[in-house]
Amino acid sequence: MIGTQKSILTSQSRARLPLTGSQEKNNCANSPSADCEYKKHGPEMGNAIQDPAVAGYMGAAGRQLFYCYHAPQGATTRSFGFVLCPPSGREYVFAHRTLRQLATRLSRAGFPVLRFDYFASGDSAGADDEGSVEQWLDDIACAVDTFRNHTAGARVCLAGFRVGASLAAMHAAIHHDVDSLVLWDPVVSGERYVDTLLADHDRWLRLQQWRNKASKAADGVRETVGFLLSPRLERGLRGIKLDTLSAPARRVLLLSSSPDADPEHLGEHFVKLDISIDRQHMLWPEFWTGGEELDDVLMPPARVLQAIIGWAVEQEVPA
Repeated sequence: MIGTQKSILTSQSRARLPLTGSQEKNNCANSPSADCEYKKHGPEMGNAIQDPAVAGYMGAAGRQLFYCYHAPQGATTRSFGFVLCPPSGREYVFAHRTLRQLATRLSRAGFPVLRFDYFASGDSAGADDEGSVEQWLDDIACAVDTFRNHTAGARVCLAGFRVGASLAAMHAAIHHDVDSLVLWDPVVSGERYVDTLLADHDRWLRLQQWRNKASKAADGVRETVGFLLSPRLERGLRGIKLDTLSAPARRVLLLSSSPDADPEHLGEHFVKLDISIDRQHMLWPEFWTGGEELDDVLMPPARVLQAIIGWAVEQEVPA
C-alpha cells in the first residue's frame, strides 16, 4: 500500500545529507532565531586546507530552507559569486558530493558561494510530498536574496545541475536579476524527464521481486525510487520546456557530459536569442544515476569542475 510506503520512506527519501555535522546542525535547529548561523572549520575530504563555511536557515518561519555559505578565500576576491541550484530526488543524493566540491573549489578561487536545499528536500522544512516547481523557484529567489545579504549585493551567477539547471534558467528568465548562468546537463524537456523517472522506478521494482507493484495513493502521490512524486510536482516538472525559454541572462555556460554535445539543441536555441554562450562538451558517465556499472565514477568529475572555475575566472574580464 502506498500509505505504508510513505511512512517507511519518510526518513529515507528525504536523503538528509551530512552537509555540516549533527551537533552544529541541531544547535542551529533549536535556536529561536531564523538567522541562526554557525561556522564549521575542518578539512575537506582529506585536504589539509581549511574550509570555513557559514550555515543556517533562510526564508519564512515554517518554510525555512537550509543553506551553507562559503566565503571567498585567498588574496583575490571576485566581483561576482555563485548560487548553486541542486537537482532533485535521487539525483541530488548522487550529486551532493560533487556540488559540495564545486562550492569549495570556487570559494578557494575567490568566489563567494551559497548552496541550499529546496523546500521539502534535504534539511529544509516541508513534508516529502510538498515540493513543487513553483515553490522551488521561490526558493531560488530566496537564495539569491540571502547570497546578496552575505556579499553586500555582489553580482550573481546561478549554477545548476540537471533539473536545478532548468530551474535556474527559468528563474533568470522570469526575474532578470542574475548576471550569468552555468547550466550543467540541464533537463530540457520535463516530459521526457518525468517519463524517465517513472521508467527507472518500474525497472527498479522488477528487480525487487519481493515487492508488489505500487499503485497511486488516493491523492495521486507515487514513488520514484525512494522519493515521492505528487501530482503538483509532476505537472510542474512536465511543464519544463527550456527550448521555448526567453533570454535568461547575458552570459551562459552550457555544459554537456553526455555523448551528445548539444542534447535537444538547447545551445542552438540560446544562440538564436543572441546570448553570449560558451558551449563545452566534456564526456563523463552519468554519475547522478547511481548505477552499479559506474563503479568508482561516483568520484566528483574534476575536469568538469575545473572547466566551470576556468570559465568563471574568464568572466572577470568586463563584458
